[in-house]
Amino acid sequence: MVQFVNRICRGKLKTTEMINCYQPLFMRRPAKKPRPCKENMDILTNFNLVANQCRVAANMNTDTTDDKPLRGCRPMPLQPLNRVPPHREGPPPPTPPFQPHPHGLAPPPPPPPGFGVSASNQRQTTPNRPQTPNHDLGYHTLISRSGQSQWNNDMKSGSFSTLSNTTSISRHSPARQMPSIPPSSVDSSDTEGFMTTNSSPYKGKKWGRGSGFDRLPDDVVLKIFSNMSSTQLCNMARVNRRFYALAWEPQLWTRINLSGEQLNADKALKTLTRILGRASPPFCPTIEKVALNGCSRLTDRGLHVLARRCPELKHLEIKGSALVTNSGIFELVSKCLNLVHLDVTGCSQITCIDGAPSHSNLPSTSRGLGLHSDPSHYPRPQLFLQIQYLDLTDCLGLQDAGLLVVVRNCTQLQCLYLRRCVHITDAGIKNVVSYCQGLREFSVSDCLQITDRGLFELAKLGPSLRYLSIAKCDQVTDAGLKHIARHCYKLRYLNMRGCETVTDSSVEALARSCSRLRALDIGKCDITDAGLRHLAENCPNLKKLSVKSCELVSDTGVQAIAYYCRGLQQLNIQDCIISIDGYRTVKKFCKRCIIEHTNPGFY
Repeated sequence: MVQFVNRICRGKLKTTEMINCYQPLFMRRPAKKPRPCKENMDILTNFNLVANQCRVAANMNTDTTDDKPLRGCRPMPLQPLNRVPPHREGPPPPTPPFQPHPHGLAPPPPPPPGFGVSASNQRQTTPNRPQTPNHDLGYHTLISRSGQSQWNNDMKSGSFSTLSNTTSISRHSPARQMPSIPPSSVDSSDTEGFMTTNSSPYKGKKWGRGSGFDRLPDDVVLKIFSNMSSTQLCNMARVNRRFYALAWEPQLWTRINLSGEQLNADKALKTLTRILGRASPPFCPTIEKVALNGCSRLTDRGLHVLARRCPELKHLEIKGSALVTNSGIFELVSKCLNLVHLDVTGCSQITCIDGAPSHSNLPSTSRGLGLHSDPSHYPRPQLFLQIQYLDLTDCLGLQDAGLLVVVRNCTQLQCLYLRRCVHITDAGIKNVVSYCQGLREFSVSDCLQITDRGLFELAKLGPSLRYLSIAKCDQVTDAGLKHIARHCYKLRYLNMRGCETVTDSSVEALARSCSRLRALDIGKCDITDAGLRHLAENCPNLKKLSVKSCELVSDTGVQAIAYYCRGLQQLNIQDCIISIDGYRTVKKFCKRCIIEHTNPGFY
């Protein structure tokens, strides 16, 4: 190469020979006669300028000979597509950026290190190779070596942000392979780590063959699981190991909802509390609500499990569990001191909530009911319970003595429901009013032994009473209702359906005193259009009204209700003599009212 440059400097090499000598380095194909085209003219002009510069350098050097390399003349990197600027004094101009070949030919791949000759032989055969990183004996080396090192660094760091700054690789060059990630770098047990690895910038890389649900983070899956019932969570725990770990998270088990007549509720509660109590054995502090509706196989054993392992229980529903007795209820309420809501609807064996002795210690006359007829016959420890909501509906064994024990231990009651407790009398109501001064909702529907005397006692609650249901208490008359209207003037809901002795005078007294009524049921009462007229004029905020089976009500009373009570939402006129005109009037003035009727002509 040096001898070739010396020959150029001495003018002993023609331009055509120069093209033929350098043609294998640039074109890598058999030499052809140059065509008179623009590209060839650029190449000839470029070499003429190089030759002139070499001659000027040769004239400045006086020690040059034909056999020795030219001193002071440094071979310049040849760039066929860029015109060399004219020679000027000062530092050499910077190397222009690389541009592709005008003929579109790709550079040859670089020979691998040590190919055909050892490293020691390479050092011996090329002792005078310059150390400039951008200068080498081949066209392919015009690509910066720094790009290769940059590529290697990117491979090690896993970042591909610098690929856009490197020179593109020709189709004839060996393709650079994307780095592979070993399978051990992904921990399948850690979902968040898996998501981080899976979101790497390796485009086209497929991770796993599972569904997209498997790639959700744990917090999203827990949010989905929070909308499932207890039975569904137990089924999800059987899918795989990840779902098993997530389905038993304590934050998902603030409530337990179980139902089914064939369900072994005792075993289910024992298993659930044992699994959920692994974090803080043997307690389950996160469980606050338990609903066991229709679990006919539930016994006192299940309640003992809840009392022992769920000390933070606040809400309990055990509807239709006929095998539950007073012992299980007492065990529960004595240990779950935060219990505020208790619903034992349909538990026919419950007669009281008390720490009474067992049946074996009671007199034979009191066995079967769980308490003695006289509460003072044997000592009973008083419980200061925090229960505010108590539903004893369909507890057929409940009597006045048991009710006295209940209200004596639950003085914080606000809602008490005694529907169909047929043994309750006016004496029981008197005990309720004596101990529960803050009672707001009270129901004695279908308690046939309630009379006006019981209403006189209820009137002592005053304006704190907001909800009252005396449906089908056929011994109640206008006197008791007028007394209620006079003292309980903040009533919002009143149900006196089936009180056939109630007349318009009671409705008029209620309308004048209880102007805040929102819902009123006077079905099967002796009510006429005059009573409805008084009700409509004095209770304009009425939302729900039922005059079912009131044979004396006609279109006049219904039209008055529709005209004054524009916000009426529900009207029951079944078995009433109402024509299409009354129906259309209600639809005209009460746009959102739902009308319940039995007239086929209204459809």
